Amino acid sequence: MLESRLMANRQINFKSFLQAVTLALMLAVLPLASAQAKKPRHHAPPAAAAEPAPSQIPVLPPLVATYDVYVGGFHIVTSQVWFEEQGNAYHALVKAQTRGIWSKLFPWHTVLDAHGRINGEQLEPQEFFTRDEWGHKPKITRLHYDGKGGVTAEFDPPNDDKNREIVTPEQRLHSLDPVTALLQMLAHVMVDNSCGIPVPVFDGKRRFDITGKDAGYDQIDGEGYGVYSGKARLCTADFKMISGEWKDREHARFWQKTETEAGRDPFQIWLAPPAQGLPEMPVRLESGSIAGLVVVHLSSWCYASEGEIKAEAID
Repeated sequence: MLESRLMANRQINFKSFLQAVTLALMLAVLPLASAQAKKPRHHAPPAAAAEPAPSQIPVLPPLVATYDVYVGGFHIVTSQVWFEEQGNAYHALVKAQTRGIWSKLFPWHTVLDAHGRINGEQLEPQEFFTRDEWGHKPKITRLHYDGKGGVTAEFDPPNDDKNREIVTPEQRLHSLDPVTALLQMLAHVMVDNSCGIPVPVFDGKRRFDITGKDAGYDQIDGEGYGVYSGKARLCTADFKMISGEWKDREHARFWQKTETEAGRDPFQIWLAPPAQGLPEMPVRLESGSIAGLVVVHLSSWCYASEGEIKAEAID
């Protein structure tokens, strides 16, 4: 059973599994900002002081989606994703936490909050915030963007990671926070009908690339877990570490497929409109991890109320 594996074998790093969950939940944010975008291009460096071009992304009503995360058939994490855009601005918020007995065994809660401006066809981050709480010990990371492609990271408590590669300012240049990067990537899918686009990502400690690829279409069955059954677009997302990797084996487990095989499995993402009039949204995500197969189901969605995302956000 999964519980005995996680508890008995301490070599399995549950935090690494939760990192995989966090990435899956960020991938769930993908299409909400780009459902009806006009022709997008690869991300270009933002102009330093130029006024943003009029948004070419029609304003969608605020949405909230709930995703349930399973590993080995066990429901371990629940998450909610909010998204709204107003004029030339966007705001996305992700909250996730372990549930049930897992919240007692592995108490974990995370918040990811991204906002920025929409410059024509491009999403340009201005601030990114994440609060990761493991065992009631929160760690906060803030990313500040200078409007010229530069980004600096701020940590509370101060970052004391040792035996880890340092991401240089040059490597960070023109990178996006994880949520904005994924929103930008799916704009390519919605308009060009292709998943094939690379996106540079910096999360405060790691610099990596995410590359989407087309994998055709597939029939999926909600199987009582998700709200959608039927035909869905299938995309894959590959991860390539650029810098910021741990130098010791135990900490580097997030980037392992198995105990002996390095490199992450790609995420498989099934996209479909869960109801008439809605854009394509992730209805199922799947990826291997050091702790087993991670499966994410869209379990519900609704329109969010005015100002709901601001009320849910953490200052």
